[in-house]
Amino acid sequence: MQTRIFAHRGYKNAAPENTLPSFQAAVKYPIDGLEIDVHMTKDHELVVIHDEKVDRTSNGSGYVKNKTLAELKSLDFGSWFSKTYEHTQIMTLHEFLNWLSLIQFNKILLIELKTDHVDYPGIEEAVLNTLSSFPTAQWQLVLQSFNRKTVHRLRQLDGSIDLAKLTFLIAPRDVFDFLTKRIQQINPDFRFVFNRMLITCFKKSRFAPWVVDEPRDLINIFKKPLHAVITNQIELATQLRDSIQGSNQENHVKQ
Repeated sequence: MQTRIFAHRGYKNAAPENTLPSFQAAVKYPIDGLEIDVHMTKDHELVVIHDEKVDRTSNGSGYVKNKTLAELKSLDFGSWFSKTYEHTQIMTLHEFLNWLSLIQFNKILLIELKTDHVDYPGIEEAVLNTLSSFPTAQWQLVLQSFNRKTVHRLRQLDGSIDLAKLTFLIAPRDVFDFLTKRIQQINPDFRFVFNRMLITCFKKSRFAPWVVDEPRDLINIFKKPLHAVITNQIELATQLRDSIQGSNQENHVKQ
């Protein structure tokens, strides 16, 4: 079994996170999936960004929820990382999916609905509706959230979609939802020893720990091996996996 490697917010060590340059950098490597984050704007557009505020990753300030898409598009989401990426714009979810279609992306798309700090009424329906506008997409899909209500709402709306519960510490309710197939995987914070012990004991289960960047941790994960890992160290992770588990040339994606 090859451990699946998910590129966390694209290749955020090489380009500004959750932007097109970051995703383009990630798919140059034999990854198995892209991980992205989705928020909703004041005018109910879905945008790809991690934080609730734009302050850290743009030249603007304030909450995503309080800005229109046009206001967000006017901001520079690249210069904070490097002048090379000056004038990089935020992407809508639709724009991101359209790009995936153009490059014939056929790996896994892991989308986090960011409802753990801000309530976005209707975001679950909006995400599913946007995804449905790409009926011929080749990618596999997993939706995830820290917010249990969001996960349950997604299950109510779609009985067949793969869902994952993000968590800092794996809770009995997470395990119950997994065993009853309400969710298909649990994605825990790798920093906690309890989580590490649990995913090691049940290494054949569908865990995708985040964010695993230390070489020794990646080596241990690939040697066990675990089902999947979410990482910022794309080049290192793919090299280590290939050296430990053997390479899989089919993992490359066309640009």
